[in-house]
Amino acid sequence: MPEDSKPKRRLAAIVFTDIVGFTKLSAKDETKAAELIKRQRALLVPIIQSHDGELLKEMGDGLLLSFYSATSAVECAIAIQKIANTIDDLNLRIGIHQGEVIIDGKDIIGDDVNVAARIEPFSAPGGVAISNAVQQDIASNASFKTKLVGKPKLKGVQQDITIYCIISHGLPETKLSEVSAKLEKQTPLWYYILPAVILIGVTTYFLIPKKPTIASVAVMYMEIRGNEEDQYLETITEDLIFDLSSVLPGQLKVSEPAAVKKLKNTDLEIAEIGKRLDVEYIFKSSLQRYGDGFNLRCKLIEANTGTDKFINKWFIQSNGLQSIVSVLVDNIISGLNLTATGGIAKIEYDPEAYQLYLKAKDQYARSDDYEKDKKAMGLMKDAIALDDNLVAAQLRLGLMYYENGEYEEAGKLYEQSLNKSKQLEDNTNIAESLRKQGQLFRKQRQYDPSLEKFNEALSIFTVMNDKSNMAKTMNSIAILYYRLKRLDEALEYWLQAFNMAKGFDDKLKISKYVNNIGIWYWKDYDYSKAIDYYNESLLIKEELGDTRNYGKTLNNMGQVYYDMGDFTSSIDYFNKSISLKEKLNDKKGLNSTLLNLGKAQIWNTNYQGALANFKRALTISNSFNDIVHISERYEAIGRAYFSLTKYDSAGYYLNKADSIFQELGPGFYEKRLSTLSWLAIMSVKNGQNERTQNYVKKFDEINTDFDPKSKDIISLNWNMYQVHELTGDKKSAKEYLENSYLEIRSRSKNIKNKDDRNQYLSIKLHQDITAVWNK
Repeated sequence: MPEDSKPKRRLAAIVFTDIVGFTKLSAKDETKAAELIKRQRALLVPIIQSHDGELLKEMGDGLLLSFYSATSAVECAIAIQKIANTIDDLNLRIGIHQGEVIIDGKDIIGDDVNVAARIEPFSAPGGVAISNAVQQDIASNASFKTKLVGKPKLKGVQQDITIYCIISHGLPETKLSEVSAKLEKQTPLWYYILPAVILIGVTTYFLIPKKPTIASVAVMYMEIRGNEEDQYLETITEDLIFDLSSVLPGQLKVSEPAAVKKLKNTDLEIAEIGKRLDVEYIFKSSLQRYGDGFNLRCKLIEANTGTDKFINKWFIQSNGLQSIVSVLVDNIISGLNLTATGGIAKIEYDPEAYQLYLKAKDQYARSDDYEKDKKAMGLMKDAIALDDNLVAAQLRLGLMYYENGEYEEAGKLYEQSLNKSKQLEDNTNIAESLRKQGQLFRKQRQYDPSLEKFNEALSIFTVMNDKSNMAKTMNSIAILYYRLKRLDEALEYWLQAFNMAKGFDDKLKISKYVNNIGIWYWKDYDYSKAIDYYNESLLIKEELGDTRNYGKTLNNMGQVYYDMGDFTSSIDYFNKSISLKEKLNDKKGLNSTLLNLGKAQIWNTNYQGALANFKRALTISNSFNDIVHISERYEAIGRAYFSLTKYDSAGYYLNKADSIFQELGPGFYEKRLSTLSWLAIMSVKNGQNERTQNYVKKFDEINTDFDPKSKDIISLNWNMYQVHELTGDKKSAKEYLENSYLEIRSRSKNIKNKDDRNQYLSIKLHQDITAVWNK
């Protein structure tokens, strides 16, 4: 054999490409599929050559490429996806691996070639997946950003392979939900250890006597005596809480305004207030107009004994209202025998600006419509115009815009407060402005800048040793990661926030973060562990008398049992939640839980009970004029009537829901899919064949471009299976049956606990679908 014709060994980067959906396209239109292959070759060969690559062979619709370096292979793959993205039906997956191969003419063989071929399916359509060998080679190149996908299940491969996807250059990220079945379960040790540590820690938290290491105080809302028009002055309380928290970070726990506001004008005993707010001391103050000023009175009380630590009284001039905060801060600090490390900056504000600021806060808090909001916002603008050193006014006006959905204006105010805080060298408000910006970006789904702002805020709070705000910011970061479905990182930050709150002895925050960790396990299909965390959260809430949040966690428990398929337990928890929300007159929370309860009752065949609860929820939604909630409740009522075989009533409400979803536009078309599936099955059972075909046609048109909501996939596909089965379209029926069956199997495999999995599979609908599939 001539020397040149001998197979050669060399290190190479191997690239595999594959056209997504090519088989389906071929079955539908062979000519179009053949043209696509030709066009792919014509477009991609020049790109491959320009990156010093070689097209070794075409394998059906896929290509096998070879490069001398991993960097060249990655750069070429990015360029290929960029051009492929502009071509209809040329949706490529690309996988890259690097290793030693044998080149034999136009063929390439070796174990590493097989590995490369098996990496390609882990790419997102339009994306690029790479092995750890390629990752190591391109890691020093800052222009490439990658994300871990996991370890693939590769039988017969001795190498330790880890897969990443490239997330820079506009490439889509691999969805773990779509490839998780092909990955090894790499459960980190902390996944098992930390939950046990936390559960043990929370359970014993109240059993082990402990001496508080950090002083704690609740600043109750200031009592305004005398003139009704002076009531706006009570909002001074919020500034007092903010400044008191800021001046002693890490040394003093101060109850947050939202927690204190719930107990405004309460007739509870001091000891009970201390218990509910989890503090040692209660601070009370009052203000009463007298002559050309005000009499200011205050006292600090030891919660357990009711003993006064001090009682003080002053006269404050009308134009000296801004001095009240610093006077009270100094008194509380000295009364607690604490020493402020840096002291509080006493910035003198324009007296008129400060009064406008207080009035704006008060009017906004009392507002019940947008016109009143606008008037309050106008007052806050006037305050800022008079004195732009009033950073608190800028932050509050930004929050007003944020809550009214005027995000551009909110962003301007937060940027203004940030710049002014930097000018004043006010680190607390610098960090707070950054945190507010992070929340705004998160709301707008601008997750990268949101994370950047949160991290900046966290850095400043860390330097200040402000543990309370550190925990709050970690919680904000966890929520962001949770929304990005980066669940491990979300859990990591929730655990950090929990440990921070535990070290700071803040039971209210501990309860909140334990609840959030429960949500994490719920969404990770670890239902039993989620319930354990919710129960721990309930224990703390019960001890604190936190009735409002107790009701929310009961609702969460109901949702976990619902997803598990234990509808009896689900109904029990929803009813308990509703009972509390009725006592609190929490109409929004009640509305949500009534809907949840009705859905569980449908599964438990209590259709009349479900109908009554859906109609009650509709009444509440109408009172808020919430069109989205109204439409969802119309659909729920339609489904209840369907279950009662009252098809005319079912059609009336389902059509009302569909009309609203259609009017709301494409953002709600995924909801239309579910509604149309119910309309179709209702019509076919009612013998309305023409209507059935119209609903199926609309369904098919939307289903081409929109995917149904995850929670609707099983029932929606089952409905459409029945529709096509009853109308004689066996092929389509089989496809929908397969979709519903595979979704059940996929979800059941995700459920961590065996008993929970069996409970899920025992749901009657799931058993019906499985029985038909197995025929």
